[in-house]
Amino acid sequence: MAHAFFLGIDARSGDASGPHEVAYALIEKSAEGDDAEASYRLNRIRHRTDVASAADLADHLQGLIAEQPYIGRTSLIVNRRSSVGEALVEALRDRGMDPVAAALTDGSGSAAGEPDEMSVSLGGGALVRMLADLHWNGQLSLEGHTSEAASHLARDVQALAEHLDETDGAPEALGTSTAGPTFDPGALHMTSAALATWLGTERSFDPSQHLKGTPQTESSSPEGR
Repeated sequence: MAHAFFLGIDARSGDASGPHEVAYALIEKSAEGDDAEASYRLNRIRHRTDVASAADLADHLQGLIAEQPYIGRTSLIVNRRSSVGEALVEALRDRGMDPVAAALTDGSGSAAGEPDEMSVSLGGGALVRMLADLHWNGQLSLEGHTSEAASHLARDVQALAEHLDETDGAPEALGTSTAGPTFDPGALHMTSAALATWLGTERSFDPSQHLKGTPQTESSSPEGR
Protein backbone atom coordinates (compact mmCIF):
# COMPACT_ATOMS: atom_id res chain seq x y z
CA MET A 1 0.00 0.00 0.00
CA ALA A 2 1.37 3.43 -0.97
CA HIS A 3 1.44 6.07 1.70
CA ALA A 4 2.94 9.49 2.40
CA PHE A 5 2.67 12.17 5.08
CA PHE A 6 1.81 15.86 4.89
CA LEU A 7 2.52 18.33 7.66
CA GLY A 8 0.49 21.54 7.78
CA ILE A 9 1.51 24.40 10.07
CA ASP A 10 -0.34 27.59 10.94
CA ALA A 11 0.80 30.18 13.46
CA ARG A 12 -0.38 33.35 15.11
CA SER A 13 2.32 35.82 16.10
CA GLY A 14 2.57 36.96 19.68
CA ASP A 15 4.77 39.78 20.89
CA ALA A 16 8.13 40.33 19.24
CA SER A 17 9.73 38.28 22.00
CA GLY A 18 7.03 35.58 21.88
CA PRO A 19 5.47 33.30 22.81
CA HIS A 20 3.54 32.41 19.66
CA GLU A 21 0.47 30.25 19.11
CA VAL A 22 1.00 27.38 16.68
CA ALA A 23 -0.94 24.38 15.42
CA TYR A 24 0.49 21.64 13.26
CA ALA A 25 -1.27 18.63 11.83
CA LEU A 26 0.24 15.53 10.27
CA ILE A 27 -2.00 13.81 7.74
CA GLU A 28 -1.29 10.38 6.28
CA LYS A 29 -2.36 9.73 2.69
CA SER A 30 -2.73 6.12 1.57
CA ALA A 31 -4.06 4.08 -1.33
CA GLU A 32 -4.35 0.36 -1.91
CA GLY A 33 -3.10 0.57 -5.51
CA ASP A 34 -2.20 2.96 -8.31
CA ASP A 35 -5.84 3.32 -9.42
CA ALA A 36 -7.39 3.27 -5.95
CA GLU A 37 -9.00 6.34 -4.43
CA ALA A 38 -6.75 7.94 -1.84
CA SER A 39 -7.80 8.20 1.78
CA TYR A 40 -6.54 10.60 4.44
CA ARG A 41 -6.07 9.98 8.16
CA LEU A 42 -5.12 12.32 10.97
CA ASN A 43 -1.85 10.97 12.31
CA ARG A 44 -1.31 13.65 14.93
CA ILE A 45 -2.20 17.24 15.72
CA ARG A 46 -0.71 19.63 18.27
CA HIS A 47 -1.87 23.07 19.37
CA ARG A 48 0.70 25.06 21.35
CA THR A 49 0.65 28.53 22.85
CA ASP A 50 4.22 28.48 24.17
CA VAL A 51 6.40 28.56 21.05
CA ALA A 52 9.32 30.87 21.79
CA SER A 53 10.53 31.37 18.22
CA ALA A 54 10.31 30.13 14.66
CA ALA A 55 13.78 28.63 15.06
CA ASP A 56 12.70 26.56 18.06
CA LEU A 57 9.63 25.31 16.20
CA ALA A 58 11.70 24.49 13.09
CA ASP A 59 14.08 22.43 15.22
CA HIS A 60 11.16 20.54 16.74
CA LEU A 61 9.52 19.84 13.38
CA GLN A 62 12.83 18.76 11.87
CA GLY A 63 13.20 16.22 14.66
CA LEU A 64 9.61 15.05 14.24
CA ILE A 65 9.86 14.21 10.55
CA ALA A 66 13.27 12.60 11.05
CA GLU A 67 11.53 9.79 12.95
CA GLN A 68 10.08 6.63 11.45
CA PRO A 69 7.81 6.33 9.53
CA TYR A 70 7.95 10.01 8.50
CA ILE A 71 11.55 10.31 7.36
CA GLY A 72 11.79 10.72 3.60
CA ARG A 73 8.00 10.57 3.22
CA THR A 74 6.81 13.92 4.55
CA SER A 75 6.00 17.15 2.70
CA LEU A 76 5.44 20.41 4.59
CA ILE A 77 3.21 23.42 4.03
CA VAL A 78 3.18 26.60 6.14
CA ASN A 79 0.72 29.48 6.25
CA ARG A 80 3.06 32.44 5.88
CA ARG A 81 0.52 35.21 6.51
CA SER A 82 1.84 35.96 10.03
CA SER A 83 5.32 37.16 10.87
CA VAL A 84 6.12 33.94 12.71
CA GLY A 85 4.77 31.92 9.76
CA GLU A 86 7.05 33.79 7.38
CA ALA A 87 9.99 33.28 9.73
CA LEU A 88 9.19 29.58 10.00
CA VAL A 89 9.30 29.15 6.22
CA GLU A 90 12.80 30.62 6.20
CA ALA A 91 13.92 28.64 9.25
CA LEU A 92 12.78 25.36 7.69
CA ARG A 93 14.53 26.19 4.42
CA ASP A 94 17.70 27.04 6.33
CA ARG A 95 17.57 23.51 7.74
CA GLY A 96 17.38 21.93 4.32
CA MET A 97 13.62 21.39 4.18
CA ASP A 98 11.41 22.66 1.35
CA PRO A 99 8.07 23.76 2.78
CA VAL A 100 5.37 25.09 0.52
CA ALA A 101 4.74 28.70 1.55
CA ALA A 102 0.98 29.30 1.50
CA ALA A 103 -0.80 32.63 1.73
CA LEU A 104 -4.14 31.70 3.27
CA THR A 105 -6.84 34.24 2.44
CA ASP A 106 -10.48 34.76 3.37
CA GLY A 107 -11.61 34.04 -0.19
CA SER A 108 -12.33 30.83 -2.06
CA GLY A 109 -9.88 30.93 -4.97
CA SER A 110 -6.38 29.58 -5.38
CA ALA A 111 -3.36 30.37 -7.49
CA ALA A 112 0.14 28.94 -7.59
CA GLY A 113 3.39 30.61 -8.40
CA GLU A 114 5.90 28.97 -10.70
CA PRO A 115 6.39 25.32 -9.66
CA ASP A 116 9.94 25.95 -8.47
CA GLU A 117 8.81 28.85 -6.27
CA MET A 118 7.07 26.46 -3.86
CA SER A 119 4.42 29.08 -3.11
CA VAL A 120 0.65 29.22 -3.41
CA SER A 121 -2.27 31.49 -2.51
CA LEU A 122 -5.26 29.61 -1.14
CA GLY A 123 -8.78 30.63 -0.18
CA GLY A 124 -9.61 29.54 3.34
CA GLY A 125 -13.26 28.93 2.51
CA ALA A 126 -12.33 26.48 -0.24
CA LEU A 127 -9.90 24.65 2.04
CA VAL A 128 -12.46 24.22 4.78
CA ARG A 129 -15.03 23.00 2.27
CA MET A 130 -12.52 20.47 0.89
CA LEU A 131 -11.96 19.10 4.39
CA ALA A 132 -15.70 18.74 4.96
CA ASP A 133 -16.19 17.12 1.52
CA LEU A 134 -13.53 14.49 2.16
CA HIS A 135 -15.02 13.69 5.56
CA TRP A 136 -18.54 13.50 4.13
CA ASN A 137 -17.30 11.13 1.40
CA GLY A 138 -15.61 8.85 3.92
CA GLN A 139 -12.09 9.66 2.69
CA LEU A 140 -10.95 11.53 5.82
CA SER A 141 -10.59 9.78 9.16
CA LEU A 142 -10.14 11.80 12.35
CA GLU A 143 -10.85 9.06 14.89
CA GLY A 144 -8.62 7.46 17.50
CA HIS A 145 -7.18 10.58 19.11
CA THR A 146 -7.84 11.82 22.63
CA SER A 147 -6.11 15.20 22.64
CA GLU A 148 -8.20 18.34 22.95
CA ALA A 149 -6.97 19.64 19.59
CA ALA A 150 -7.92 16.39 17.82
CA SER A 151 -11.36 16.30 19.46
CA HIS A 152 -11.95 19.93 18.56
CA LEU A 153 -10.96 19.27 14.95
CA ALA A 154 -13.21 16.20 14.68
CA ARG A 155 -16.23 18.10 16.07
CA ASP A 156 -15.74 21.08 13.78
CA VAL A 157 -15.22 19.03 10.63
CA GLN A 158 -18.26 16.88 11.45
CA ALA A 159 -20.35 20.01 11.92
CA LEU A 160 -19.21 21.37 8.57
CA ALA A 161 -19.95 18.08 6.82
CA GLU A 162 -23.43 17.96 8.34
CA HIS A 163 -24.06 21.55 7.29
CA LEU A 164 -23.08 20.74 3.72
CA ASP A 165 -25.37 17.73 3.79
CA GLU A 166 -28.28 19.82 5.06
CA THR A 167 -27.76 22.41 2.31
CA ASP A 168 -27.13 19.78 -0.36
CA GLY A 169 -23.58 21.02 -0.79
CA ALA A 170 -24.57 24.52 -1.90
CA PRO A 171 -21.42 26.60 -2.58
CA GLU A 172 -22.68 29.46 -0.45
CA ALA A 173 -23.09 27.18 2.57
CA LEU A 174 -19.75 28.24 4.03
CA GLY A 175 -19.97 31.89 3.01
CA THR A 176 -19.35 34.49 5.68
CA SER A 177 -22.81 35.98 5.12
CA THR A 178 -24.63 32.85 6.28
CA ALA A 179 -25.52 31.68 9.75
CA GLY A 180 -23.82 28.35 9.12
CA PRO A 181 -20.21 27.34 9.75
CA THR A 182 -17.71 29.82 8.33
CA PHE A 183 -14.01 30.01 7.68
CA ASP A 184 -12.22 31.25 10.77
CA PRO A 185 -8.57 32.21 10.14
CA GLY A 186 -7.96 32.02 13.89
CA ALA A 187 -9.01 28.36 14.11
CA LEU A 188 -5.47 27.06 13.79
CA HIS A 189 -6.49 23.45 14.37
CA MET A 190 -8.69 23.62 11.26
CA THR A 191 -6.34 25.58 9.03
CA SER A 192 -3.31 23.40 9.80
CA ALA A 193 -5.24 20.21 9.05
CA ALA A 194 -6.79 21.72 5.92
CA LEU A 195 -3.39 22.82 4.60
CA ALA A 196 -1.88 19.37 5.16
CA THR A 197 -4.83 17.60 3.54
CA TRP A 198 -4.90 19.98 0.58
CA LEU A 199 -1.21 19.35 -0.08
CA GLY A 200 -1.94 15.63 0.00
CA THR A 201 -4.62 16.02 -2.66
CA GLU A 202 -2.18 18.01 -4.82
CA ARG A 203 0.75 15.64 -4.65
CA SER A 204 1.43 12.04 -5.44
CA PHE A 205 3.20 9.69 -3.05
CA ASP A 206 6.56 11.10 -4.14
CA PRO A 207 7.61 13.73 -1.52
CA SER A 208 10.04 15.33 -3.98
CA GLN A 209 7.22 16.33 -6.34
CA HIS A 210 6.45 20.05 -6.60
CA LEU A 211 3.04 21.65 -6.89
CA LYS A 212 0.88 21.31 -9.95
CA GLY A 213 0.71 24.37 -12.17
CA THR A 214 -2.93 24.97 -11.30
CA PRO A 215 -3.84 23.86 -7.78
CA GLN A 216 -7.29 22.44 -7.21
CA THR A 217 -9.65 23.16 -4.35
CA GLU A 218 -12.90 21.86 -5.83
CA SER A 219 -14.22 18.48 -4.77
CA SER A 220 -13.61 15.60 -7.16
CA SER A 221 -16.53 13.53 -5.91
CA PRO A 222 -19.19 12.52 -8.47
CA GLU A 223 -21.89 14.51 -6.69
CA GLY A 224 -19.73 17.64 -6.48
CA ARG A 225 -19.76 17.69 -2.69
